[in-house]
Amino acid sequence: MERIINCLPNLESYSKIITNDLINILKAEGFTPFEGFSESAELNVTIGGDGAFLHAVRQSRFSQIPFIGINTGTLGFFPEITPDNIENFVKLYKEARYQINEINIIECIVHSKNSIFTTYAVNDIAIKRRDMKTAHLDMYFNDNYLQTVSGDGVIISSPLGSSAYNYSAGGSLVYPSLKTLQIMPLAPLISNAYRCLNSSLIVPPEFEVKIVPESGKDYSLTLVVDGIGYEFENIDSIKFFTSAKTIKQLTVGEFNYWNVIKDKLL
Repeated sequence: MERIINCLPNLESYSKIITNDLINILKAEGFTPFEGFSESAELNVTIGGDGAFLHAVRQSRFSQIPFIGINTGTLGFFPEITPDNIENFVKLYKEARYQINEINIIECIVHSKNSIFTTYAVNDIAIKRRDMKTAHLDMYFNDNYLQTVSGDGVIISSPLGSSAYNYSAGGSLVYPSLKTLQIMPLAPLISNAYRCLNSSLIVPPEFEVKIVPESGKDYSLTLVVDGIGYEFENIDSIKFFTSAKTIKQLTVGEFNYWNVIKDKLL
């Protein structure tokens, strides 16, 4: 039976070189490498950094075929294989010496006056004004109003994405296996005129988070979904929740989240 492995590189020249190495090693071990995405494959291997991993997940429409990454970038939280360890990785995979972890993702539904738009994110979704002026955003949890955030915007992050933009903005690190959403105000205004919690909020998966532009503030908003921008006008509400969808991440060896944090952030 043919064993197809998808090879999904970014556009960098070094990634192309490493992809060729990967293809040769896969062929030598009896696999059929496919440069691109095939639904008949048993594994997706991204070559690049976090951006290549996230791009491949989105381009595959959040495929249930497991993902693993070869890191040819700089920081790289998602890719765990180094270019000099490809041969060992392929042998471990062939011997079924790996684990598959489910990654929870964010589901987002934008209700505007003329349309409904649904999207998903592995890491995070940031809400900002398109003109980059102060945004005034009412925040609800299960339709219970909590506060109005006035500032640069808000980040909604998954547990895996908590170490990305959220962490840079002052949010908390959340262990990846937990099912949570984290809401982090971006540079909130704290004064006699504007008051909100100047910290992130972490909610369980059964909670729905709703963001509504403050009444009378009819302006365009930009949603940045895993680094990809979408622009909207006349928004009624933006809803976020832990999606029933997941993606699968393959790991080889013993995964230790705290070692990853130590190696990447400290």
